Amino acid sequence: MTDPLHVAPGIVGFLDAPNHVRIRAIRTERWIGFGRARRVVEHLGALCEYPPSTRPPGLAIYGHSGMGKTMLVEKFRRDHPPAFNSAVGFETSPVLAISLTSRPTERRVYAQLLMALGVSVNERATLLELEIKAIRLLKDSMVRVLVFDEVHNLLAGSPREQRVILQLFRHLSNELKASLVCLGVADARDAIAGDVQLARRLDQLVLPRWKGDEEFQEMVTAILRSLPLKRPSVLSAQGLRHLVRIADGITARVFGVLNELAIDAVATGAECISDTVIETWKPAIEKEAAFA
Repeated sequence: MTDPLHVAPGIVGFLDAPNHVRIRAIRTERWIGFGRARRVVEHLGALCEYPPSTRPPGLAIYGHSGMGKTMLVEKFRRDHPPAFNSAVGFETSPVLAISLTSRPTERRVYAQLLMALGVSVNERATLLELEIKAIRLLKDSMVRVLVFDEVHNLLAGSPREQRVILQLFRHLSNELKASLVCLGVADARDAIAGDVQLARRLDQLVLPRWKGDEEFQEMVTAILRSLPLKRPSVLSAQGLRHLVRIADGITARVFGVLNELAIDAVATGAECISDTVIETWKPAIEKEAAFA
């Protein structure tokens, strides 16, 4: 076997594993640390360390579906897990995240927050009771960052319903003196713009589609090092450009193509990914026009 320096340290142990184990490892969701992702996670981490404030800083992350917004938040949550606080005698949660439903309401948001804290919800409770209970438990849990994913779902509601939820976000931030993080596709920008005060609190970070540049090469290299292939995979600038084109610049599709090629490399014994296999790659399921 070639020098295992071509794979990340945590992957070396898989190189001598049976093929089915290596294929399972390839299919397993994993965190890949590359420049853009690390910078976003560091920014989120800084919010968690920010002292309580009446106007805490926040962040809005926009990007096309599949650009990895939710994966970034999951990594952030893993880096700041719930922990038992001996000073107060119970578990605290520095980061709490929920995904907005297709048409969020105040009642649904409070119920989701309570469930995220592991608390059962009384269906007969009034909105005021849910609000009081949620805010009390969020304060007890010392939540420093509230994350709302799929914020573009606000647009499914009427303008009034949108304003109510945005005001709820501000209310929670004010009461907890905690930062807000909102994630969504480009439409989420329009949703958040419905509350000028909230929009001013949130720095904007856009995750653009990838281009075949050095930043993209860095990400691809990191992905390749996470694959348990016995031979190094070396891609030329032309191969990278072709990869970004067939993946349409979407992070999830880049992962999907490389994972698929890696599984094929294990099955065939090729043990590496080359320009040739990328240029000849075809999706397992071809997209066809729909017929009436």
